[in-house]
Parts: sequence; C-alpha cells; structure tokens
Amino acid sequence: MSLSLNLQASGIKLRPIEHDELDAAHKLELSCYTPEAAASREAFTFRQANFPQYFWSAWNSDEQLVGLACAIRTYASSCEEDEVKGAHRAEPGGEHLCVLSVAVSPSARLSGIGKALMEALLRQAELDKLASVILMCEEHLIPFYEGLTFRYIGPSKSAHGGIAWHEMSRIIE
Repeated sequence: MSLSLNLQASGIKLRPIEHDELDAAHKLELSCYTPEAAASREAFTFRQANFPQYFWSAWNSDEQLVGLACAIRTYASSCEEDEVKGAHRAEPGGEHLCVLSVAVSPSARLSGIGKALMEALLRQAELDKLASVILMCEEHLIPFYEGLTFRYIGPSKSAHGGIAWHEMSRIIE
C-alpha cells in the first residue's frame, strides 16, 4: 500500500492500457529493449485485445507513458521456449501467466514503477486463481524479481533477441 501512495504522491497513475495508447507503449518498449528483443506493435495489439487485464501502464503527471508490463495466460508452465515469447495465440483458460514485457522509461527507473506494475499483474493472477506467474529476465534483474518472491529456476534455453535469459517463477497461493 505504501508503494501505491508513494507513486500517487509523485503523480504516477497505474491503469490498464487502452488500444489507442499502443503506439506509445511500443515506442517505450523500443527504448528499453534491443530491436531484436522488443515486442512488435502487432504483438502489443494481440496482448491488449486478448489479455487486457494483464496489460498495465504507468503514466506521469504530464500524462506521458513511463512504464508498462504485459503478460499472457498459457497452459505452459515454463516460458523459456521462444515460441511462447513470440506467441500470437490466445490461451485464456491457461493456468499460468507468462510475463512478456516489463519496460520503464530510463528517466523513471528506480522509482518503484516496475515493482508496482508487477504487483498489479500478480494481483490479477491471484484474483483469477492462476497456478503461477512465470517469466524470463536478464541476469541483472534476478534480484529485482527475487524481491517480488519469484524463485530462480536457472538459465533459459531461449535465445530470444540474442539475450542470455534466466527463467523465474512464482507460485500463486
């Protein structure tokens, strides 16, 4: 709760993203990931259309997008396979949530936005009574996700975007 209050005090508002905001979301994604690793605009359209409750955004007091986090439901209990990262298939009955993008504007990093966006995804996964939340991250982000009680699984077999990914998971209780 204090994190939400801190964000509100700094003028940051979290909410699900709207379809007409996807260009801004894609621009932010491209500023945070290499072109090879970034999600495509079409992928964002698919995610927002099929899993809108799992596509969160953070807006500053100037109404500029400063953060996003999105995920899809899947039947797979691991998101290390490259086809999950690039998947354009809806599995709305899937019992696992695979986080596909977390992006925070370089000027807004280390302010709690990434944590708040992930907490929004985790709350929705709990409300939907999912079994787990899974993700792949770069090595330097492992402590961040461990702070959100994700468990480190190990290096991923994925080579998505030419990056050495690490798989993590969190059981929903």
